[in-house]
Amino acid sequence: AISVAYVGLPLWIDELHTSWSISGRVGDISERAAAGNQSPLYFYLLNLFTTLTGHTETSLRVFSVVCAWGSVLALNWICRRFQLPGWAAFFATVTFAASHLQLLFAVEARSYSLLTLLVLLLLCVQTLRIQSDGKQIHWRIEGLWLLTAGCCIYTHYIAIPAVGSLALASLLAGNQSWRDRGKIFTIQIVVLALFLASQFSTLQQIYHHRSQWAVFIHADAATPKALLTTLPVISTLLIPGALLLAALLREGEAGRRSLNSSFLLTVLILTSLPYLASWTTTRMDWVNWFFPRYLVTSLPALSLFGAFCLAFIEQNRCFPRLINWTLIGLTLLVFFWLDSDVIHNASHLRINPKVERWDLVAATLNAEAEGSGTILLAGGLVEDRRLPEQAGARHTANLTIAEYCRFPLQGIYTIPDNLTVRAVNSNYVDFQQLLSHLSQTPQGWLVARGKNRNIALRELLIRLKGEDGFKDYQIPGKVNLYSWTTSE
Repeated sequence: AISVAYVGLPLWIDELHTSWSISGRVGDISERAAAGNQSPLYFYLLNLFTTLTGHTETSLRVFSVVCAWGSVLALNWICRRFQLPGWAAFFATVTFAASHLQLLFAVEARSYSLLTLLVLLLLCVQTLRIQSDGKQIHWRIEGLWLLTAGCCIYTHYIAIPAVGSLALASLLAGNQSWRDRGKIFTIQIVVLALFLASQFSTLQQIYHHRSQWAVFIHADAATPKALLTTLPVISTLLIPGALLLAALLREGEAGRRSLNSSFLLTVLILTSLPYLASWTTTRMDWVNWFFPRYLVTSLPALSLFGAFCLAFIEQNRCFPRLINWTLIGLTLLVFFWLDSDVIHNASHLRINPKVERWDLVAATLNAEAEGSGTILLAGGLVEDRRLPEQAGARHTANLTIAEYCRFPLQGIYTIPDNLTVRAVNSNYVDFQQLLSHLSQTPQGWLVARGKNRNIALRELLIRLKGEDGFKDYQIPGKVNLYSWTTSE
């Protein structure tokens, strides 16, 4: 219900990239997705969806909302397959669906909601393998696993650690013989290697541009505190895990026999390996990807781990029943107190905190722009920091860096054809490129994104043009529009 309230809001810049990616020809989708370091499957599916429903903010976001609903259904299917009690399924659902990250990505026109659904579906297939008789390899299940894994990778490259973790879990946490598990693992690795080989050039480009991530994901952000607070690990991993360990020590061998260790180890691997890998590589300042949106593949596994641990404790009467239910209730309270801002954010209408009124920018330009002119765009992209020196360099096979950096004004919010968009370097320390353009252009428009950038730009315009030499449209949010008609 909260998600539905947000689907019609204006798009922010990452969602504008989605809109731009599907605005051209179908043959351009893959290249435009790769320009943003993303896989193409989500964009093909969204293009098909918007062909049927129209290219609007609502239609772009509804697809993500539907995927989020599907994720909740897949999560509950797993709970039912293992016959978890209703309260445990409720715990898993609440800690997953009410996670502030899951709720955020459910209302955004980006690929993360679809990716979460596909990882959950891959976990569903893994569940079928765990619950099989274990006497032989079920090749239909393995084929379905490989197909779903391929869909994950072709949706977003951050699925690679999650898929690799589940492949490792197939080896370590299966119920087949070690020989059969070895065969399955070998086949998985070979096929996954073929998937990755087909995307080698794009992956190579991402690796070479990894320094761009360090612009907004700093190595010093990967602190021990961040490891505990970026995802809801306290209420879904640490507390349930500690309670499970205490219960197993109390119950002894009988407790260990009744524990579904294969699935529990599977979700623990899916939870911990990508999360710890991202934290470690960011801490080392090697590949900086310890950032919420790159960690969504761990969210469902966290909720399932917590639910399975608490269900084991209650079903086996590991502690007196009153203590069991008190511990379960306290764990849920910790989730809402420490691990999720959803109640506070929902009450303050801040589920999606990105306020960027690109729609008003486009509407103003369409209403007031007369004749030909130039729009200088300081979009705050990591790519535009390479301008103007590398303006003509190839960002993809058919796009230069300068052409790519114009995408915010070439998607859903169209501007008059008589206006030319020119991307400029967004570095607001000295604005060298922008100073040159402002001095040479007698009249024009300037669009800038970022609170601090707009403060600095306004001071620059006052210094160059005077208080009355330009117009500040004071558009609310992080994006603003300026115009001038004379040069000093």
